[in-house]
Amino acid sequence: MPIKLAFSTVACPNWTLDQVAAQAKAMGYHGVELRTLGPAGAALACDPSASDPRKVAEAFEHAGVEIALLSTSISLHPKSNSAGFTAMRQTTDALELASKLGCGAVRVFVSHIEVGESRQNVMTRVSQRLRPLADKAGELGVQLLLENSGSFALAKPWWWLLNLVDHPMLGLSWNVANAAASDEGPAVSVPLLNQRIRFAKVKDAKIGEGTGFVPLGEGTVQVQHFIKRLMGIGYTGYVSVEWDRLWLPSLKPAEEALPEALATLKKWITEIEEAIENAKPKPKPAKAVK
Repeated sequence: MPIKLAFSTVACPNWTLDQVAAQAKAMGYHGVELRTLGPAGAALACDPSASDPRKVAEAFEHAGVEIALLSTSISLHPKSNSAGFTAMRQTTDALELASKLGCGAVRVFVSHIEVGESRQNVMTRVSQRLRPLADKAGELGVQLLLENSGSFALAKPWWWLLNLVDHPMLGLSWNVANAAASDEGPAVSVPLLNQRIRFAKVKDAKIGEGTGFVPLGEGTVQVQHFIKRLMGIGYTGYVSVEWDRLWLPSLKPAEEALPEALATLKKWITEIEEAIENAKPKPKPAKAVK
């Protein structure tokens, strides 16, 4: 199975980091996306910023589970120079924390267009902030990934930005549900962005019906098609399950939701692999020599 499977710790806000590592191993996940709210993030028992990074790294290494991504709440969009400087400093801190954790990537956002601004102005400003951050990421050997959300949920602005800031340590954490909420499907996003997608996020919902998140395959987000498109471009990174129990505690507990999601993803991947294999031209039988 070329694609590796992970889950975000927003699914299990009450688990300790040791529990996260142990449960990931027991369920059969390859890795974990660690969510951080920063040093004051008391709402998340498994926030790595509140622990000794060396001990966290050892716990996951002992369990045989990778720390696939350090996901932050940082956004690089603010117009104010002081707020922008703060966001850059926080991003640098997150890159350094990820390096100590043995984690290969950090997730940040570009969330909003402020009043009186154009999308292009925001992206131009963000590009100027990204260049030194990408260089720092290169020094530390940690990728800096931007996730689509809010006013920047669609693929085209990201294609433009990553062409403008062409750096090997920059890429995308692509959230298929966020794109779907803005009416863009994987048939558009994945071919356009291609290898710029370094991490993939999946969750399902009945978009437009106001019914909230549902198990994978039960909503209108084209998650299975997203996986198929990723496999079609030769994607071999992580697909991470996002089950937002941190924000929505009424959702099914992680002990139930995460194994179900894993089983669904494995089933889809197997079906897609079999379909690809069956579609290959069959060799013609050799003619008998008389």
